[in-house]
Amino acid sequence: MNLLKLDFIDWLSFKDILPFEGIDTTFAEFCAQYSAVQTNWAYTYAAIIGVIILLIKKNKKWYWYLFLALYSIMSVTSVGMHTANYGAFEPGILTTKLLASYIDMSLTELTAWCGVCSFAMEFYQSKDSLKKRNMFMIGVTAWMILVLGILTYEVFVIHDRPLYFGGGGAPMDGKTGGMSIAEVGCVITVLPILYLLIDNFKKMTSNERALLILAISVMLIAAVITALWGDNEIADFALGNFHGHSTWHMLGALVELIVVFWVDQRTANKLLREAKGE
Repeated sequence: MNLLKLDFIDWLSFKDILPFEGIDTTFAEFCAQYSAVQTNWAYTYAAIIGVIILLIKKNKKWYWYLFLALYSIMSVTSVGMHTANYGAFEPGILTTKLLASYIDMSLTELTAWCGVCSFAMEFYQSKDSLKKRNMFMIGVTAWMILVLGILTYEVFVIHDRPLYFGGGGAPMDGKTGGMSIAEVGCVITVLPILYLLIDNFKKMTSNERALLILAISVMLIAAVITALWGDNEIADFALGNFHGHSTWHMLGALVELIVVFWVDQRTANKLLREAKGE
């Protein structure tokens, strides 16, 4: 039995392959994946712009550069996942879709972990808070390793990523809804950011708080859109003119830039306080 089946869609010839010969998918599915591929690059563009902004402002917080670097790589791996031969998921076989989803989810989990650690390093910099920061980061890192371990077992041992929340144990085809173990684990990974923000909200200046509220608001809007219309087909969102999951990509990139502006503002405020001797 062949346990390895790899193939990719040639998106560069998108306009030339109607009616999708050799690709077992509908027109709506194909368009949705094409849209997801193109909008994924918004993450990379935002990361590059963010790095340029921090470099121009001579920001020395290395952990944010690492976060942006992982964000840009995550974008590339996500493009790879969407260009995998769409719909070619077969339980028990290491298909392109399954392998690409492993790489994509691994980078997504690493990016989420780095984001949490970056916020922890941002908020807990004093000598009195170093122990709290270290314990916090150890806990998040241990959880990240657990999530990646389970994902690795699913993909390379059982060759499947069963959905168990809302999917009724259906195969990872994305058509029946639900979230995989890795996706749920990734959501749990970023939850500590809420604690960090709540714990330090009153310590921030008004402009810092405003930027964070804006970032959270945009992310919530993006989450609602992708939850209601972010399936694998072009849905009725905006009369079909915008793909729900692709809108998530674009709004997520916007949040990425807002966080960069927040980092710059926070750094400028700290330097101003130090100049005043506060």
